[in-house]
Amino acid sequence: MVIFLSLLLIAALAALWLHVSKTRRFVRELEDAVRLNRRLLVHESSAALKRLGFESLVRETNDLIDRYRHHADSETGDYNQLEATLGSIQEAVIIFNDQHVIEFVNESAQRLFQRGRILKGRRLESALRSSSLLEFLDAYHDDKSLQLQQVSVEHQDELLWFEATCAEVRGVSGARSVSTLLVLHDITRLKSLEMVRRDFVANVSHELRTPLTIIKGFAETLVEDNATLPVETRARFLDKIVNNAQRLHVLVEDLLVLSRLESKPEQIAPSVQSLKLLFEETLENYRSRLNPEAQAVVLDFDARVGEFAFDRFRIHQVVDNLVENVFRYAPDFTRLTLSARYDEGSHLVECTVADDGPGIPEKDVPHIFERFYRADKGRSRESGGTGLGLSIMKHIVLQHGGSVSAESEPGKGTAIHFSLPYVQSTSENSATQGALDGQNAV
Repeated sequence: MVIFLSLLLIAALAALWLHVSKTRRFVRELEDAVRLNRRLLVHESSAALKRLGFESLVRETNDLIDRYRHHADSETGDYNQLEATLGSIQEAVIIFNDQHVIEFVNESAQRLFQRGRILKGRRLESALRSSSLLEFLDAYHDDKSLQLQQVSVEHQDELLWFEATCAEVRGVSGARSVSTLLVLHDITRLKSLEMVRRDFVANVSHELRTPLTIIKGFAETLVEDNATLPVETRARFLDKIVNNAQRLHVLVEDLLVLSRLESKPEQIAPSVQSLKLLFEETLENYRSRLNPEAQAVVLDFDARVGEFAFDRFRIHQVVDNLVENVFRYAPDFTRLTLSARYDEGSHLVECTVADDGPGIPEKDVPHIFERFYRADKGRSRESGGTGLGLSIMKHIVLQHGGSVSAESEPGKGTAIHFSLPYVQSTSENSATQGALDGQNAV
């Protein structure tokens, strides 16, 4: 009897151990299925699962996993569709939730603002430094009818301008959540052009006002006091009127030239010719203004530079303007040098007009090619300068495919550099100009 009971107890313990072992294995399989989001495929038969009481649990677990995978596939499909739709848009598109955490950015926004870091998952305030944008978003939160507003964003020590619009959309993270879609249209270049236009109008108005005021004042005086004015005074007044009329004429002509160069209705007309001969002819026109005892003109021309293609009329404008500036603004120079060197690496002819005059202050050098910029404003106007010469020169050289630069040191002189492509046939020059125009158009 004792032996029978012992055997029965051992059998019961063995059955219990087997049941526990199967339960543990089932729990492990259940854990793996949930973790890996895959259906639960158990090794036990349906009858065994039914005896263990796990049949309904397996069925419900598999249904739950199926629903989750369907939802995940749907969310992934929606996100991919969203990315495909908004990814190719040129405007920067950002979607963020009610906590201002970024949920989606398109390629344009990532390229514009990333600074080497991923934007998704960051707060909008840390990704875009802009108080005006936050004010716009606050205003939109209060008034959903708000459509469009210009905002500025600080980015890498630069101020970018955008037209901002936003709208509420279904959240990326969940079907019941609501997010905000922000679209930023870059208008930085338009803002810059608008500023240039305002400055240009202000500068032109200022430049025109001075000679017009002088002409008007002297003309009114001649009309009102003609009978009492001495002959010498009338002659002096008329001389002032003529000089300022000539100043207006030169200014208007320079403005027209600059306008034509900038709008490019006139293409340059290159032909193969000698730059050295052009330098010599330009200098010959100024020899009568030299003081032979105190001033010297030097032509330093690289023998490797032969004839090549350029627009003679336009390049003569460039060289003549630079030499005239030396005589106008550095009349006490002792040495004026015109040089040309061939750079084999870049295939450019590097030209320089240098003097040993008073030079230009360091702060003014970066600005001398800007329209109406004068290092010495009073002296420039007295000498008849319009402030457009170097700007015209810059545009001519750029249209040839070259570049301009300047260096100067007060008390030691100034050197203006410009480069021209060393193209030895007009067909090559046309191809080069076409490529350059294509780059400028982009």
